Amino acid sequence: MRIDSARREAVAIMPHARHKKRAEKLIRDKQDWLNGHLQNLPPPMPFVPGSEILLRGQKVKLVEAAGRGPACLDEYDLIIPCPQGASFAGRTRRALIARAREALTTQAHIHADGLNTKFSAITVRDTNSRWGSCSASGRLNFSWRLICAPFEVLDYVCAHEVAHLIEHNHGPRFWALVATRIENVKAPRRWLRNHAPDLFAVGAEV
Repeated sequence: MRIDSARREAVAIMPHARHKKRAEKLIRDKQDWLNGHLQNLPPPMPFVPGSEILLRGQKVKLVEAAGRGPACLDEYDLIIPCPQGASFAGRTRRALIARAREALTTQAHIHADGLNTKFSAITVRDTNSRWGSCSASGRLNFSWRLICAPFEVLDYVCAHEVAHLIEHNHGPRFWALVATRIENVKAPRRWLRNHAPDLFAVGAEV
């Protein structure tokens, strides 16, 4: 049994369906523990006008504007153009994905050039278990939520996955490659461990 901060709910994993009653009893017995951990999750940061979300590790306020066009950042306001009848939440999510794709593509190219390697494509989506991955075909996959983290965190994940194009493991040679691109890998890894619930709170409904 664990807390899924991405879905903001408790998850009980059963080895077999026949254990359903035991799982239900476990949940009842641990209700206080579950409620305590769920209440300790960071508050949701919904995609609604006036709400604050994380962008590059800083709080920014979502501002709705009439008309069309790309989202723009004005100091601490993220201005989202939203035509009448359009979904503000949907346009906000697409704006963050677009910013994430641009930043991730730029940094991936920089690290690939630095390691004298190439990737075949980049995919940006909403993932629950991994911030990034590298396929056998050379495709790099990233979570768009990395745009909500500080730049050095996004940059580290890019370097990490690009290094997997050369070393498909987490052995000493892999970490040696990452170290040639990132001076201190411990700090961004620690930030992700400590702040993952904050990233998953972005866009969560109240």
